[in-house]
Amino acid sequence: MKKIPVITDRELEIMEVVWQNGSLPAQEIAAYFLQPEHGGTSKNTTYTFLNRLVKKGALSREEPGFVCKARFTREQVQRSVGQSFLDKVYHGSLSGMVAQFVDGHISAQEMEKLKEIIAAYEKGEA
Repeated sequence: MKKIPVITDRELEIMEVVWQNGSLPAQEIAAYFLQPEHGGTSKNTTYTFLNRLVKKGALSREEPGFVCKARFTREQVQRSVGQSFLDKVYHGSLSGMVAQFVDGHISAQEMEKLKEIIAAYEKGEA
C-alpha cells in the first residue's frame, strides 16, 4: 500500500466530505464549502486544495467532471494523522499521551471505554 501523505486540517475537511459521499465532482465539493456554514471558501481556493490532494495521492481525479474519490479510508488517514501527532508531540509515547489526558481530563465513561478497548486488544479482538 502507498504511504499516506501528510494532510492538513482543511484538506481533512475536504476528505471528510468525499468519504461521506463515496465520490463527488469537484464542482459539488466547491459548492459545499462556498456555503457560509461550511467556511465560505471561494471556489478557486477549494479547487487549489483538491488539486493538492490529487498531487499528494490522497484523492483520485476521474474525468469527465473532475470526480474526486478517496484513495485511503478515513481509518487509514486517522491512524496516520494520529501517529504523526503522537510522534511530534509525545515523541511516540502513547502511554505518555494517555497519562496526560487521564490526569483529570477523562470522564469515568471514557475510562471504561479505554479499558474495554485494551481488554479487546489483549484478547486479540481489536
